[in-house]
Amino acid sequence: MKRFSKTLANILVVALVTLALAGCSTAAKVEATPEITAVPAVETPAAPAPAPTPEAAPATTPVSSEDTVAPAPVAEVAAPAAVEESAPAAEEVVYPFGVKEIVKNSQGDENFDLFIVHTNDVHARVTENIGYSKLATMLKTARAITDNILVLDAGDVTHGTNFANFFNGETIGELLMMLGYDAVAPGNHDFNYGVDNLVQLAEYAEDNSNLRVLCANATDENGYLIFQPYQIYNYNGFKVCVIGLTTPDTKTKSHPKNTEGVEFMSDYVIENAQAAIDLAHQYADYVIVLGHIGVDSDGSAITSRYICENIDGIDLFVDGHSHTRMDGEYVNGTLIVQAGEYMENVGVVELDIRDGKVEGTYTYTITSDDVNNPAESALAQAYGITAIPNDPEVDAYIDYVNGQIDKELDVVIANVPFNLDGEREDVRTKKTNLAEMICKAMTEAGEADFTITNGGGIRASIPAGDVTRGQVFDVLPFGNTIAVCEITGENVYKALEFGYSLIPEPNGGYAQTDLKVVYSKFSPAGSRIKKVLLPDGVTPIDKNATYLVATNDFMAAGGDGYVDIFGKQVKDGIVLNEVLEQYLEANYPVK
Repeated sequence: MKRFSKTLANILVVALVTLALAGCSTAAKVEATPEITAVPAVETPAAPAPAPTPEAAPATTPVSSEDTVAPAPVAEVAAPAAVEESAPAAEEVVYPFGVKEIVKNSQGDENFDLFIVHTNDVHARVTENIGYSKLATMLKTARAITDNILVLDAGDVTHGTNFANFFNGETIGELLMMLGYDAVAPGNHDFNYGVDNLVQLAEYAEDNSNLRVLCANATDENGYLIFQPYQIYNYNGFKVCVIGLTTPDTKTKSHPKNTEGVEFMSDYVIENAQAAIDLAHQYADYVIVLGHIGVDSDGSAITSRYICENIDGIDLFVDGHSHTRMDGEYVNGTLIVQAGEYMENVGVVELDIRDGKVEGTYTYTITSDDVNNPAESALAQAYGITAIPNDPEVDAYIDYVNGQIDKELDVVIANVPFNLDGEREDVRTKKTNLAEMICKAMTEAGEADFTITNGGGIRASIPAGDVTRGQVFDVLPFGNTIAVCEITGENVYKALEFGYSLIPEPNGGYAQTDLKVVYSKFSPAGSRIKKVLLPDGVTPIDKNATYLVATNDFMAAGGDGYVDIFGKQVKDGIVLNEVLEQYLEANYPVK
């Protein structure tokens, strides 16, 4: 049974664009529970303080705080738009770790609806699916109706496309500030530019907006928190505590050098997790964990469900990392939600607040079809919505950054004295020098034993001479990231048999590799591989051994037909065009 509040109906009728607060045809009602719980491994004092004071907990020391400066905006990238907030509270309250509450609504309403809008794993897809521009339109319209909105992102937001990668994620930070996001929890890929860069982005956001980067389980070598652990938001006296968490998988699912000196599972964090939630309830009426944790146990085995099963008192867990759509699942009294990936969806949790208490909890999932094809959306049709326009300010910023990217693509990064063959007919039927170079670069970058990747992912050749970033992007345009997986020697043979199965016909799944492969194209498919040697050309693959193979995230997930070939993924890395660019810069420097 659906439940749409009067506030939502008014927004839809008046604005005809606020699907982000209205829900969609898949909206689900979630019965409220007296105590909804979700768990962080939070870094907070072991014993609860009796009252909020500046001295209630020791001050934290950011990593490299003395060596870093507030980050300047990316070269030629516009400054963020100012974020409008409600008037500050009459008396400033300072909580443990020096946190000051942010007053979102001070009108004094005793009964109101609070809307928690959430995204996760956008991976810098700024214009795909719903996109930031249409989301900006919906949020601006919604804020014209109510101040009772909290906008959260559960991580992996600042890396994944040239829009972000060329500027070390700063452009995404600008967009989050323009849209008025309140908090983001760092994902593993948000560390891809290094922890110091992420600290600088967090400081810049705090200095220029109300956006907070929250992480309560990332500590430095001395045990001090690196980021602000939580934030308190005040809605008419109803206080919401948002606590950030980052997956421990970050140590392997971003390059290890990116998190040198950083710990995500210190004994102090683990031992005080329950005390942290208990303490949060002393200061807030509702506790949210904003966690880039996920429901898949393919890494550290720390999942959002596991946390919620073992920690009591979390009201809502806004999750990310596993790219899962969860419209609302209760675990040990905690409501867990997650909005999928690439902004295919925007999630909304609506709280019905009455006299300072949550009387009802409702979840909505807004899909890209609801936003981009309102004619086929039952909800949009019910309110006469025919189109949701882009936000011109966001469009202008995206266009401007794309102009800067065009300049970046013209930058010469290497000089190669011979042609590199990436022709479609070649990379899909045989090894080429460009494919072998890509495989070698992937093996080195992933610190793997060898690489197996799909020939169909290579989309262009590079002529002899100067090589630009744009040419590298043309070769590897899909934004796939390097993935390092465990693979048995037996599955190496299976992968190559599959990859060579259609020879001589072109095949996007053709197995490009730096392994030395002896095969017969005249043998029947499935029995063509005669012998496989490691890249040294001497050591044979042992079918009973386990190796580390570098591939791309598409193939690691079974793409191009490689189902059940690659085993447990143990490392994530940067996007493939960056891998090749770094290899070319190191081995073929500009003359």
